[in-house]
Amino acid sequence: MNTATENMRPLLTVYSGRIIGAVVKALDIDHEVLNSRTARRFFDGQPVNEHNFTQLFLALGEVLVAKGIVPEPPVFRQYDASTSKIIAAAIARIAGRWDNLVGTMQSHSGRTDAPGPAAVGFLRILTVELALRVFALLRLAELEPDLPATPLWAQENGAGLLLRAMAGQANLTRGQLAERLDVSETTVDNWLDGIHRPTPEHIADIANALADRIDDATPQQLEQVLRRQFAFAQLADLLVPLIGRNQVLELSAALFRFIRLINESINEIEIPPVSEAAETYCYTLQYGTIFPQTYFLLRHLAELEPDDDWKRDILAAAVPWEVSFQTVGMVNKGTSSAAGLAQDIKDVAPDVTYEGDFEIFARLAASANSMDYYDRFSRGDPSLMFQVWEDGIATRRALVRDFPANPNAHLDLGSFLGMVGKHLRNRDFIDEGVDECRIASGLLPNWDNPRVEVGIILANYGAYDEALVELELAAALLPAPTPHLQYATGYVLMNLSQHEAALAEFEAVIAARPDYAMAHLDAATCAFALGNTQQGIKYAKSARRLGEPDAYNAWRQRRKNRQQRQGSPPG
Repeated sequence: MNTATENMRPLLTVYSGRIIGAVVKALDIDHEVLNSRTARRFFDGQPVNEHNFTQLFLALGEVLVAKGIVPEPPVFRQYDASTSKIIAAAIARIAGRWDNLVGTMQSHSGRTDAPGPAAVGFLRILTVELALRVFALLRLAELEPDLPATPLWAQENGAGLLLRAMAGQANLTRGQLAERLDVSETTVDNWLDGIHRPTPEHIADIANALADRIDDATPQQLEQVLRRQFAFAQLADLLVPLIGRNQVLELSAALFRFIRLINESINEIEIPPVSEAAETYCYTLQYGTIFPQTYFLLRHLAELEPDDDWKRDILAAAVPWEVSFQTVGMVNKGTSSAAGLAQDIKDVAPDVTYEGDFEIFARLAASANSMDYYDRFSRGDPSLMFQVWEDGIATRRALVRDFPANPNAHLDLGSFLGMVGKHLRNRDFIDEGVDECRIASGLLPNWDNPRVEVGIILANYGAYDEALVELELAAALLPAPTPHLQYATGYVLMNLSQHEAALAEFEAVIAARPDYAMAHLDAATCAFALGNTQQGIKYAKSARRLGEPDAYNAWRQRRKNRQQRQGSPPG
């Protein structure tokens, strides 16, 4: 496993605002709320207040239903329920879950030598979530899901392939289509070859030109299909640079397969008509895997799925995404399995491949790849975590025995022992973990991670004085200070109430890693503790922008309480 420093990159994550913005752009939506300055801020990844957040999603739901992108179930009209509001709530809840996951990833500031595979792990869970909700929507709308297949929109030049297929269905050549649309053949060629995308006006014209040549088709229906498929194609193309076309094809095919399998599972049991079961389907649409009654569907889907990786991720979708983060990231070569503060900033990493690197990763991944882990966790089995810890320690000790000269094996065992020791308040595990990290340091003296991990293990156990001694020793022995070392030192100093020194460390981290959310959050805490309100507000705002709103929210609450006290009559 080559983890050369120049190959280590941050695991890129985006908040839901950017994703929603891409959807709005792909659909060419013209709506006052969705084109406002507040919307542009949200789409740029900046936070908005709760009222504006609600208004943006209500507007999105309204447009999706009005354009026919989302079908309107007759049962909603029967009960005088607003389809657009229900869809808005469903999307907003998915966005909230995604943002919580992104906040967790940002707070760990994970780095990886393969951001694509790590991202795929989270996108697979999202695919399961979407499949469950789309199934519920189709059920409510009394529509049959499409047959399992790789959709055209996921393929290279998906929009052009779709338009070519529809023109073939209408038995029109390029020239004939151009003549019907009163455009040049070059324009049609550019659409079919994916060089340009038709404008909204041209999409309406294309629908009109094809409708009378395709049986049982109306211009409105074709326009909805074209808009939907073109939007999906554009969104799929946005994923290709990160995860590759083959992964986009796999995810899209899995989405259609899962929707169909869930639908068939429901058809196999005796169920009441949609009008009587509407409430259950509506809860499934709005809450997805959070809705407890959906677990049996996921379990059955996992049993039907032949691929072991997909089995794991299907069941992982039932676990809170923030909880799944560490295991999913590790299995997919994402963030490390170390536990504790700032454990994922690695600045000086091994630049050679050690004997056993590949087997170490494979065995660790296999140990975290158990369906039983997710199954029992989802059902709240209280004995699960202790079993996972015992198995994890045994696996890592065996790796150290098999590869005694591999620093990665010793570091992983040390970090894992530190995590377990912290939770069990077991000093023996803490000391053993420290010893393993020291062995890793001896094998690779210039690598910052094992030296700093010693301080992290002790700090997480609450032994801050001991941790500071170890971190000061690391600073003396390493070739140069690193953000990993500086953040850990700042964290320990902050917990020892040495806020001025801690703030200096956090500011050094921010200068080197401006995307590291926790450094902004803790810098805000120190600045407020020192009485520097303006500096505290600055860091609290930047921390909130990066997904850590606690300091900002606490400051706002303090200001509100102060204003209320000042405005209250003397009692």
